[in-house]
Amino acid sequence: QRQRKILLQRLKVPPAIAQFGRTLDKNTALQLFKLAVKYKPEDKSQKKDRLKKMAEEKAAGKTDSTFKKPFVLKYGINHITTLIEQKKT
Repeated sequence: QRQRKILLQRLKVPPAIAQFGRTLDKNTALQLFKLAVKYKPEDKSQKKDRLKKMAEEKAAGKTDSTFKKPFVLKYGINHITTLIEQKKT
């Protein structure tokens, strides 16, 4: 542990990597998880209902759809890297 601490003091770690050296406290983590729940991907039944309602609106002739695809939280290092390379984030 002492060697690791000394090594971390002597090495200059970029801030983008250094942010993962510490964990969040309990209150901040709770806030983050509450926020993440709002952007949870829809499950199969929710997607089916949304698409069904969109189809009904389209059949009725309404053009502006209120049942758009919801925003979701993207995760996974490869997925995020790909999104950044495509400039979608």
